[in-house]
Amino acid sequence: MKEFIGYKEALELTLSHVVAGETETLPLDRLVGRTLAEDIIARVDCPSVSTSRKDGYAVVAADLSQADEQNPVRLKVLGNLSAGDRRQLAINRGQTVRVTTGAPLPEGAEAVLSEEFCRRDSNIIDAFNTADTGRNILQQGRDIRDGDAIAARGVKLNPARIGLLAAAGLAAAKVYLNPKVAVIATGDEVVTPGHKLRKGQLYASNMAQICAWLTQLGLPYITELVDDKKEDINNAIEKHLPHVDAFLTSGGAWGSERDLILDVVAELNWQGIYHRVRMGPGKPVGFGLLSDKPFFCLPGGPPSNEMAFLQFGLPALLKMRGEPPVAFPTIPAYLTQAVYGKKKWTNFVHARLEKRQDQLFVQPARLKSALQSMAQKEALIIIPEDREEIAGGEIIVIQLISPIRFG
Repeated sequence: MKEFIGYKEALELTLSHVVAGETETLPLDRLVGRTLAEDIIARVDCPSVSTSRKDGYAVVAADLSQADEQNPVRLKVLGNLSAGDRRQLAINRGQTVRVTTGAPLPEGAEAVLSEEFCRRDSNIIDAFNTADTGRNILQQGRDIRDGDAIAARGVKLNPARIGLLAAAGLAAAKVYLNPKVAVIATGDEVVTPGHKLRKGQLYASNMAQICAWLTQLGLPYITELVDDKKEDINNAIEKHLPHVDAFLTSGGAWGSERDLILDVVAELNWQGIYHRVRMGPGKPVGFGLLSDKPFFCLPGGPPSNEMAFLQFGLPALLKMRGEPPVAFPTIPAYLTQAVYGKKKWTNFVHARLEKRQDQLFVQPARLKSALQSMAQKEALIIIPEDREEIAGGEIIVIQLISPIRFG
């Protein structure tokens, strides 16, 4: 197991030991938010026949080549067609069929004359505008052609993409299973929120925040809070091991005499990948595989716990469900004041965003409360290993945690 490695190496090691999980086939109404595990090929044309874009009259284009208000062209109406109509009509020169929006076209039709450009009297219309070939016609297969590739494996399905699948003739699709996560918090002093708090105790805020992230991602999870006893920790892990795909533990990551997680997983024959990363906050994080399942030992301090989860745990879970392992978008912004880091370390700084004259500025958080700083951050400033200082006024790349509040 590697010790005290750099942030980039730790991220690479994490992702190289994580793979997308198994797949399942789900109906359209259960696909939103899921990631495709197959390329999707259209099974039908859409529309399945050429249809009218307007309410009007299907015509032969040449009939109306000279039509205008002073020289209207008289056409005979043979019938009408509406959307979904299966009747097969046909027209020749001098003839027309009344069509509504979405209606199939009669054989021989080359265009649709919008109804405002004609006058009707019984079964005769006087047309006073031209209608070039193709006008007001949605051609068969214009939106989707049978056999077209319409969505690739790895695409996350939103409502519009699901509508596209439906239009292409699919009723279901194969997607990656969402990994189920065990969240285990350790500590004699840690109490489940809602229970009475005694002197010297604290609530399991780390567990609450991690579970909130998992809920936001739509990932199933189970939780357990255990005392700092090897037997209790071992029992909790072994109990959940057959039923989950990944572990996130909170607390006990340092490796001191009271930090028991690493001892327990070692006795369970895990494959330790790394422990301790040159990053702040988050240094004590450990990662390995237990029965080939990703196992994260997250620190107990809230800032370190959160940062280790956001930078390593979250990308790994995204990859496990078939998504690109990028938890947050990165964007450029002007730094308002200097920030300082530690040489050969990657440092993360909570920040707020501000827009001035169409320019985005990032302001380091200077709050005394670590929990308040975590709660109010909108972005993370990253001070890379090769920098000890970034001066105010520099354009830097930030991780965007919350949506930008301005246009």
